[in-house]
Amino acid sequence: MKNVASQRISQALAEDWPIPGRWSDVADDPNDVRALAGRARTLRAAWREPIADRAEFIVDRCTGRRVLDIGCVAHDVERMKSPQWLHGRVAAAASSCLGVDVLPEGVARMVEAGYDVVTHDLTQGPGPLADAEPFDVIVAGELIEHVPSLDMLFTAARDLLGPDGELIITTPNPWAPHRVAAGQRGDCWENADHIMFAFPSGIAELAERHGLILSEATTTRPETRSRRPLEMARQVRRHLRGTAWLRLGFATRGPEKPVRIHAEPSLPSTRGPRGAIFVGETFVYVVRRRSGSTPSA
Repeated sequence: MKNVASQRISQALAEDWPIPGRWSDVADDPNDVRALAGRARTLRAAWREPIADRAEFIVDRCTGRRVLDIGCVAHDVERMKSPQWLHGRVAAAASSCLGVDVLPEGVARMVEAGYDVVTHDLTQGPGPLADAEPFDVIVAGELIEHVPSLDMLFTAARDLLGPDGELIITTPNPWAPHRVAAGQRGDCWENADHIMFAFPSGIAELAERHGLILSEATTTRPETRSRRPLEMARQVRRHLRGTAWLRLGFATRGPEKPVRIHAEPSLPSTRGPRGAIFVGETFVYVVRRRSGSTPSA
């Protein structure tokens, strides 16, 4: 059945159809071949070659522009002293940079350090940001995997970006080979605060629901991926040593048989499997307004 569906989508892609604003413009069923072909066109138009470093990509896009950085407070305040801290690098490169976060203590520390930051929850609307000039770039770096409401990012982009502005999202790549293998084995090493993984078609759908479009999608190169997951896995293994045999009710061997947790994920090769292009640690998405659209009043 999957091969037949793939053939039908390929045939539909061969036809000269425009990219729809929404899949519902061409079909009533999201599984309809016309809806899937429309989404495939959007994704194919967005694919880009892998990048070397997600932070360098963001800083380059923010240079000389008006920037809003959502979720700018670091996990720990000490990280703000690092020259590699993303918000510090963005603020230094941008013509202006406003940060927003829901953590008042972290915001207070950033204000003390001289940064322009406000405490606000964007799930409640733009709030004080509504009075700011339209932004050229909205940055959501390593944020969406932590928050329960993805809608607020796209609503903020719709309401706060200028006509040529762009929302830049970076997030862990759910297709990274080491992450896929770890999930298949039941490994536990991912950041405990992560609640979801985003994938390209889902980002495209969220963008379209807000009158936006996914214009670029890529990953970092596998060879530049941090070895931090491997080191974290080793720490997990040390903590679990001697107690790593657990009874997992969902295991295929049955609820009464012990299943060992393998704490060390396999690292991907630098090339990845044949034909694979999105195998880096981090996915990078760029969302923009559709051509001819204007900011919300």
